[in-house]
Amino acid sequence: MKMEELVLRGFGKWQDASFRFAPGINLFYAPNESGKSTILQGIFAALYGMKRDYVKSSRYLPEYEKYRPWQSGSYETIITYKLAGKTYRLHRQLTKEREEARLFLDPEWTELTDLYLEDRRKERNFIEKHTGFTRSLFTDLTWIRREPLQAAEHLIPTFTTAEEANPAVQQILVELDRELALIGKKERAENTLLGKAATKVAQKEQEKENAKAAWRTISQLTLQIAEATEECQQLELRRERLQQRLDRSTGQAKALQERWQKSHAPVSQQDWSWWEQTARSENELAIHEEARRALTQVNMQTVTVHQGDDQLIPLQHDYEKGAQLLRQREALHIRLATLAVSALSSSPRRSASRSTRQGNQAKRKRGAALMWGGAGILSVLGLIGFVSGHPILGGISATAALLLFGFGVFLLRVGASTGGAKQTADHDAVQESQRVQEEIASIDAEIAILVQRWGASNWDTFLERREELLKSTSKQQSEHLLSEMEKTKREADLSAIWGEGLRNLLDQEKTALETEQGKLRIEIVEIEERLQELREHMARGHGEMAVHESLSLARATDELEEAQAALRQLQNKRDALQLAREMLQEAVGEWQRDSTPAVNQRASEIIGHITGGAYRDVRLDPRDGFAVRLLDPTNQMVLEQAQCSTGTADQLYLAQRLALVHHAKQSEPLPLFFDDHFVHYDEERLHRTLDYISMLAQEHQVFLFTCHERELRILGPLLHKGNRHAVHRIG
Repeated sequence: MKMEELVLRGFGKWQDASFRFAPGINLFYAPNESGKSTILQGIFAALYGMKRDYVKSSRYLPEYEKYRPWQSGSYETIITYKLAGKTYRLHRQLTKEREEARLFLDPEWTELTDLYLEDRRKERNFIEKHTGFTRSLFTDLTWIRREPLQAAEHLIPTFTTAEEANPAVQQILVELDRELALIGKKERAENTLLGKAATKVAQKEQEKENAKAAWRTISQLTLQIAEATEECQQLELRRERLQQRLDRSTGQAKALQERWQKSHAPVSQQDWSWWEQTARSENELAIHEEARRALTQVNMQTVTVHQGDDQLIPLQHDYEKGAQLLRQREALHIRLATLAVSALSSSPRRSASRSTRQGNQAKRKRGAALMWGGAGILSVLGLIGFVSGHPILGGISATAALLLFGFGVFLLRVGASTGGAKQTADHDAVQESQRVQEEIASIDAEIAILVQRWGASNWDTFLERREELLKSTSKQQSEHLLSEMEKTKREADLSAIWGEGLRNLLDQEKTALETEQGKLRIEIVEIEERLQELREHMARGHGEMAVHESLSLARATDELEEAQAALRQLQNKRDALQLAREMLQEAVGEWQRDSTPAVNQRASEIIGHITGGAYRDVRLDPRDGFAVRLLDPTNQMVLEQAQCSTGTADQLYLAQRLALVHHAKQSEPLPLFFDDHFVHYDEERLHRTLDYISMLAQEHQVFLFTCHERELRILGPLLHKGNRHAVHRIG
């Protein structure tokens, strides 16, 4: 088997990287952390994918996540290899969500993918079918590393004697072992075909029992659904009635709130009728009637003052009329005094001489002054009389004051006048004076009639009578006002008591309504919950009925028989495989007798060549994972590999792998892989080892990865001869 080209579209640090390989030695030289090991893992992933051979807890290898592309892109490889004279091109998409493997045959690129069936890992196993080796066996043999074999128990079937070296036989043995592991040994194992078949038989037996009981369950479910449907209808009717009650209660609560607000407003007579007519209960009606009776009694206790008002109004009218008559009488007296002054001023006395007139003029001034002073005193007395309630005394004093004032004016204005004119004036004054006196007499008569009407002898008595009536009326009015105030206060108190009592009653009714509403809502919620529970129960019942209706006893019986037949078939196959395995165990004994000496001889030849004859005898124990033991020629002691130095232990691993590769030789030589394997080799043994590898490179394709120049320096002359070998420098 020769690999020609590897393309890492996305693998670890490599992206869109291409590597072409020589048929002999391919030496990859680069410092550490340059990606050499990633190329090696890329080759294995391109050939076998990243899934485990023998599925355990995880389907994928631990390296799967480690070698995800570092950059964004597909997790993809392409490898071209030549086997049995044919060239194959294998594409792999390693991303779990888009996992895919496709195989093409060059040069036409004919796709061969569908010719290979998938296993339970959904792998088509192209390389395994070509070489007869699983991934574990391939890496165990071809990857020369300082580790024990990982799949030693699966390695034995690949070995046959030289006379029986037939790859077909090896492939059959590998498939036999895999089929046995796939079927399983015990029926209780859940992840094996046998365990699944046994589980299926038990399941089908249970399904048959379930089918027998299905009709009973269906009848019970039908009855339960009918009962639940009837209960739902009753609950829906009850919920509707409760909702109507709740709506009415809400309306009543709103009306109560309106009445509660209206109870704060003043109540008129029409309002009392409205309250009594719209009373919601006997208690409320009793509150309205009691308040209305109390207010009626308060209105009947009003103090009566109408009689005093009937006397006071005409008395006041007569008083105003009498006062007006007195004012007229006073005016007439003033007029009369004026006329008297005019008459006195027209006296026929005259002074004979001018000096006498001058002396009289001085006397008249002094007399006028005296008269004006007396008039002033009388005016004050008259004012006091009017103020003190004695209008007659005030009127007389005022009249006398006017007369004195008029006489004073007359004395100052006395003058001469013609005789004929003076006589005419005196005559008119007498007539006017008589008329004024007649009016005064008429007014006095009218005043006398007015005061006599009220049982008084004069105006002063009338005034006293009026004063008494005014005081009596004022007292009655005060009492009436106090009564009205008390009545208003009593009405306000009664209204407050009525409003408080009514609001208390309304609050009680509102509380009762709210309590009722709360109970109604709770009951409605309980009904809704019960309805939801019933609906869910009915839905589950219908679902269960659908499930049970889908069960058929005849079909369950047929499926049970098919499952039992499949189980028997797997049991027979398991027994056959077990028998083949037992025969294979016998073949292992044969191999140990016939083949082990050849493997040991080959390993001894290799270690002898590498060590320059220091060690010549090596044994591999197939019963212990092909563990390597070495015979120390100095003291003839058998040494375990762990007892040797690090370099010698590495060389024993090399001898072990190369001996097994030689003994498990296929139709074509397998490639060999060295990843910094020679770190602990000294210079001499490294020369011998590389010389041996150069001989192997005549048949095998060798991949040697190193970060040291020793290998490049030692193999330099060989690598530059022809095109069979190549040096790949990275970085």
